[in-house]
Amino acid sequence: MDDLEFRRRAYADPDDKSPEFLSASSSCLSNRQFLDELKVFNRKLNKALEEPVPDALPDKLMLSHLLRQPDRETRRWQPLAIAASVAFALGFSTRFVTFSPQAVAEPPSVAQVAVSHVLQEIPFTHYVDEEVTLNTVNAKLRPYGTRLQSLNSLGKVYYVNHCMFAGGPAAHLVIQGEHERVHVFLVPMERALRLQERFSEDNLHGEVLSMSYNRLVVVSDRSENVSRMAERVKASLEKSI
Repeated sequence: MDDLEFRRRAYADPDDKSPEFLSASSSCLSNRQFLDELKVFNRKLNKALEEPVPDALPDKLMLSHLLRQPDRETRRWQPLAIAASVAFALGFSTRFVTFSPQAVAEPPSVAQVAVSHVLQEIPFTHYVDEEVTLNTVNAKLRPYGTRLQSLNSLGKVYYVNHCMFAGGPAAHLVIQGEHERVHVFLVPMERALRLQERFSEDNLHGEVLSMSYNRLVVVSDRSENVSRMAERVKASLEKSI
């Protein structure tokens, strides 16, 4: 068996027990060294493949993918930006250009996005109780640069997960208020939104507070004091990075 055939069979099966393969490996020092190196590499590869996947890795990969996606509103503005560039070029060449104030689409309001999100999920979030732990909450909050000090400071947490908020990821918690369940969103500060400190739509009302990296959006039934709940949530969170 020549060296080329030996290496081909070694790559295919370094544990080949055929007489001609064993003879070629024992009769030639370079073949034996090559086979030993190949077996060491395979052992390292198998050990690496057996490493368990970290619990937080799926969430991190999902968020990494979402954060790399252009914001939905940004994608909607791109054709308008191209049209504006063409209009500017034509206007510059003729020294005359007219812009319409309606030419640029406005981003959605935080009230529209938050209320719509809550109404869509109420059939589920009004009854769910996932018996959330502090570790679970903080695993979801970690990508947003914040963490919860303790569950006692916030109260009963029924649900926590990531959600899509105005074209990008946000953290969504459902907690117990004084009377009804309260929806809490942590929305990255750079998200394109028309801001309102307070809003009211349908039977819901809400409040928006600024934090270090995020905007805190709190929404609940009109019977809830959302201002008090928003301050309570904000006081319970601390920076994690």
